[in-house]
Amino acid sequence: MYEEASNSTVLMLLHTAVYPFLAALIVSIVAGKLLRASSYLGYLGGFIVGLSLIHSGLSFPPKQAIDYYSITVLIGIVSLFSLVTIKQPVIRNSAGFILFGLSFYLLLNPVLKHSGPIVSLSWAASCAFIVLLYQLIQQKIQKTADQKAQPERSISPLLLPIGLMVTAGAAAPVISIGGSLLIGQLLGALGAALFAYVTISYFTKTTQSQTSIPALLILGGLITQSHVLADIPLNVMLMLAASSFITPIAVALGGRLSNRQSIFIIIGQIVISILISGLSLWLVWPESSLY
Repeated sequence: MYEEASNSTVLMLLHTAVYPFLAALIVSIVAGKLLRASSYLGYLGGFIVGLSLIHSGLSFPPKQAIDYYSITVLIGIVSLFSLVTIKQPVIRNSAGFILFGLSFYLLLNPVLKHSGPIVSLSWAASCAFIVLLYQLIQQKIQKTADQKAQPERSISPLLLPIGLMVTAGAAAPVISIGGSLLIGQLLGALGAALFAYVTISYFTKTTQSQTSIPALLILGGLITQSHVLADIPLNVMLMLAASSFITPIAVALGGRLSNRQSIFIIIGQIVISILISGLSLWLVWPESSLY
């Protein structure tokens, strides 16, 4: 019995962290260095590998709410392309809002459709607005970065994906214990894939602007689904979602950042995320034994 439990734990670790990390590592190298394509495809590839391993019933076309993450990945790529290519701010932000809303609608509607279309659309619009707000902060950061020279090997361009990686890692145990092991594992897979992407991007200097938006769509979908699908309390969901804004706000206020300042921001993100995770665990901890 203990041997079976040990094997199950090892398999879960492989599916949640190791395989997504390795897949993201390989795709990031191939896309960013060899194909001269966008290296952010690495973390999307790693997440898709984790999704297919963790959610064994993954189907395309999607049948369940979790299946729609394959569509979210595609919407994330289209969103990033439109944000980079559309120059008119009003059109760019409108297109982003529509695409973000579509992603959340597809992820949440399979569960919320019994409450009527107004509820589904309200959730989708609210979540899309939050992602749009993050994107506007990111645009301000990028504008500042374009005006100021960065050190040859700077951490600063990677602060946003690092912040999302920390948020995903801190949210994973909360949601695994409090509501859904499946969603918690997917958060772990996203965090592992982002870690691989950040590592490769730092050493190969293949970071592009706006690359955290697809990750934010996935992270936002998972955190929102934890409330809608897995009954994580709304206040816990909001705290976890709010923690993703710590890094972009700090970067936007900080202007040009040295590597030392960037490290302090990362440490601050980690500390605050751990505190939020600890409080959230206390709020969702089940009364009965976990075993």
